[in-house]
Amino acid sequence: MKTWLAMVLSFLLFVSLGINVYLWLSLKQHNDKAYEREANYEHRLEGEAQFKDMAQVENEAAPYNSKGSPSYASSTHGANTSSSEREALHSSAPSLNQDEVDSLTALLNNGQYALLAAELTNFLKNDPLNESLLLLEGELIELTKPLPTAIVHYYDLAELPLSTETLAFIDTKIATLYQQAQTQLSQDEQWELVARLNEPLYQRIPDAKHYTLNLAEAYAYQQKLTLMEDVLAALPFNDRDANIIRNKAYEMRDVANADTTPNNSEIEPTSTDAARYQTRVALERIGDQYRLEAKALNQRATMILDTGASTTAISSRLFARLGRMRNLTFIGNFNVRTASGTIEAPLVQIPRFYFAGYEFNDVSAIVLPEDALPDADGLLGMNVLGQFDFAIMPQSSELILTEREK
Repeated sequence: MKTWLAMVLSFLLFVSLGINVYLWLSLKQHNDKAYEREANYEHRLEGEAQFKDMAQVENEAAPYNSKGSPSYASSTHGANTSSSEREALHSSAPSLNQDEVDSLTALLNNGQYALLAAELTNFLKNDPLNESLLLLEGELIELTKPLPTAIVHYYDLAELPLSTETLAFIDTKIATLYQQAQTQLSQDEQWELVARLNEPLYQRIPDAKHYTLNLAEAYAYQQKLTLMEDVLAALPFNDRDANIIRNKAYEMRDVANADTTPNNSEIEPTSTDAARYQTRVALERIGDQYRLEAKALNQRATMILDTGASTTAISSRLFARLGRMRNLTFIGNFNVRTASGTIEAPLVQIPRFYFAGYEFNDVSAIVLPEDALPDADGLLGMNVLGQFDFAIMPQSSELILTEREK
């Protein structure tokens, strides 16, 4: 009995010893792997920190643009890539000859956008860093997509390892497209479109102060005070420019709350108004719409009077009669609200617009499709009407314009 018990205990001892050895070896192996992963991770962190330090030094040395914001950080990527590295990236792809580039450019100039998009997709699959193709693609997006989308696309291009000249061109393109649109829309007080221009750019480049301020200003003029404060929260609370916008927004709110005067389009001109120069414009009433005659460049136009529209609009028919982009300046495409819903439409600048004996220079207008304006050449909006004190006289079907005191 004792012999049998001793054998059982010996067996259990050997089994226990074997299990302990197995567990010890497994734990050692696990720890070795953990130490190896930790060492690799620390090495990678050191490498990334070194890269960030180099990038920071180069960014600090980068020149500043005219708005006071740093040159686009994406350009640093191109500067970090040597010409030999760029050549290596292109070496495996077939080169594009000048005739092919000219053919693609002709498609762009002839408005064959769908065909050009398909051709560019095929070429860029084989040569994804071809600068001529990438810039053509950028121009195509300018003409076919909303302007904010086009600007964001150029920011994306600026992150690619491109030549210094191309990156400089892209930076200039971004600044030109943005400044042209921002200036025109602000001048016309089209604050909804200003907001739509700046929202994607603020999200894409949150550190660019001019995008922050311009978006906050657009919200301020629309009295979207919560959105304004959310945007300005990205800046120090004592920032001078931010507080100017805040003060203006709350001043406008207080004035609006205290103002009980009826809408100016419903008021008979007073004797004081009569002392200023007035113009009476004949209106044609059709249903609940008033129409009047105007002229864009040398083309007569029947316009619907629309005091609820911040922007003047023209039909695609009038756009064609005006010579399209040959005679008009293209600002960019925007998403705009119409009676039938939100559509994507181009915003153009009309060099000369005539109405009620007055000449207006560089009037911005949205080009609407024919089905949006089936019976008129356009809508006369507040970017023109807002330059006057005006009254609509339903009894006599007249529009009375009073020049504002300067």
